[in-house]
Amino acid sequence: MSLAGGRSPARDRQVIHDINTRGWHVVQVPPRPPRHAWAFSIGLFHTFDHAEMVVFGLPADVAATLIDAIGMRVRSGARFSDGDEDGGLMPPYRCAFRAVAEVWRPLVLGDAAWFYRERSFPAIQLFWPDRAHRLPWEHAFDPDLVEFQPLLFFPEVGPARAAALLVAGDDPPHPSPSGA
Repeated sequence: MSLAGGRSPARDRQVIHDINTRGWHVVQVPPRPPRHAWAFSIGLFHTFDHAEMVVFGLPADVAATLIDAIGMRVRSGARFSDGDEDGGLMPPYRCAFRAVAEVWRPLVLGDAAWFYRERSFPAIQLFWPDRAHRLPWEHAFDPDLVEFQPLLFFPEVGPARAAALLVAGDDPPHPSPSGA
């Protein structure tokens, strides 16, 4: 697991090591107002031919634990696809999975874009519900939680509620493929 925040040879070696030994690596992107934290996998596609996973708006340890739980389930043969729901990751709550539009992948999964270089890779966003078990796109979802989870299945900034990801001077990391 690593915190996003710039390329370094040691960090790159850790990513490669984790992928070679576990099958994936987890990157945590810290919050920088106005955007909230997120975590994502690198290596699920490489190792298991499964979409990379990303989750927004949870505490770092919870997000990393969720990505690791998904990785372990994928290693055991589970598949998570666009439109799936799962009640076993955060009982008693159901989580939902939606494909991340390609336009968002380099921005929010920058280290994965570095790892895959010019190769396209799929990504799925895990969504968590509010206390009433509603998902972010469902009617009456808790308005206080809307800003925590962008809807990256939409390619446009407005419908994706992703303006906070695009704040000038505060972009999330997106390393160049030539940095390795």
